[in-house]
Amino acid sequence: MNRISLAAALVLACIMAAWNAGGADAEPEYPRPQYIFFHIAYTDPDPEMRWVQHDPDSFSRDLFDDLTGKIEPVENDDLEIGLSFSFSLLQDPVDVLVESLEALLDLSEETGIPVQINVDGQNWWGNRPDLWNWWDPDKPGYDPDNRYNVEWTDWDPDSAVKIGWRDWGRQIRVRPEPNLMSPAVREATLDALRPMAAATAEWWRDLPEEDKHLLGGFRVGWETSIGVNAYHYPDGNRYYEQWPDDASHDPTHGRDHEAGYFGGLAPLGHAALKTAGIKTSGEITPGDIAEVVHRYLAELSETAHEEGLPKHLLFTHQGGTYEPWEKHLPFWPAINEWATPGWSFYGVDPEDPPGLAQAMDARGRERWAAVEWWWGAPDAAGWREHFERTLGWKDCRFVTVFNWNQGMFREDPAGLQAVHDLLHNYEAPAPSCQQR
Repeated sequence: MNRISLAAALVLACIMAAWNAGGADAEPEYPRPQYIFFHIAYTDPDPEMRWVQHDPDSFSRDLFDDLTGKIEPVENDDLEIGLSFSFSLLQDPVDVLVESLEALLDLSEETGIPVQINVDGQNWWGNRPDLWNWWDPDKPGYDPDNRYNVEWTDWDPDSAVKIGWRDWGRQIRVRPEPNLMSPAVREATLDALRPMAAATAEWWRDLPEEDKHLLGGFRVGWETSIGVNAYHYPDGNRYYEQWPDDASHDPTHGRDHEAGYFGGLAPLGHAALKTAGIKTSGEITPGDIAEVVHRYLAELSETAHEEGLPKHLLFTHQGGTYEPWEKHLPFWPAINEWATPGWSFYGVDPEDPPGLAQAMDARGRERWAAVEWWWGAPDAAGWREHFERTLGWKDCRFVTVFNWNQGMFREDPAGLQAVHDLLHNYEAPAPSCQQR
């Protein structure tokens, strides 16, 4: 029996085992390729090299053609390449987001290039002052009760934050960290998520069977965590109050990973923990934050599934996992019954983080995804090894490289050569019958 027919037989056996174990309500596992996706950053200075979610007309096929011009696709049932894009659910009107999403999905069908869709309601919500402006009656959206929609540095709403800082290559000011358990924040996020998930599900259902591979995944969250991508300096509100439009006076040292989960900065999470009834006093631990993250991602996953997306196409994206691993979030918050877990990996072999394999094994999971990834190398052989080590660990469904544009991967000849070589020679590991 050759390799392809053996793999097909193993997949069929796994399908039947899952079906027999779960009965008619079980969702069968379908044989699918693995993917290497390349994320499109909306901040590229070249308008032909970016998409922007508030402008559906910006979704042209230029980036699809750019990808296939740099890496010629070849027929390989085990591995495909595609593009990934992230939609911020609270930044623009939902009808505009859906129109942009549908434009992207139509381009995937037109070009035959798979896509991976990401939706997030946490990191960018500047256009929703009706949710976060609790302090300035002269600005849009003011409502003093909005202090319950943002994070606190203590157990009292008087400690609500007005500002956060983020470092995705350089430090910038951002809006205050949202309270992930706030009913108003959750409702706004889910109200935007539902039509996005429904539109994606409808598009996927209507695809011919031979084209269903075009949807590689629908991811909820974007490094979901608390106090990581909107961290808060001690006495942080003062910098905003004293210099509302001038960041030059802000501290710049950022988070110190060696100092523990909050990196030596102001602890956040009090609002979410108190709102959820998880904790109302005492010191916040990484385990406390993990429970909030788990609940948040599970609700997003379940909602997307209710809108018609099958579980094998749903993925989560948890953040807050760094070296030293024991001082930061565990990996289990990404795992829920509705979706496949995903994490960020920068220069990290997925075999290395202690606790990752244990978290998956304890919950009977093999499937996962490197939903945000960069593991560079000086030559094509090194890049290829890094891709193979990531794709080959457990049942990795895809690797999403951050980013294709912004002078990143598309400008790396060694990386491009590695993907070219992989497409010509890659053979997927034999499937496992271990359940999701």
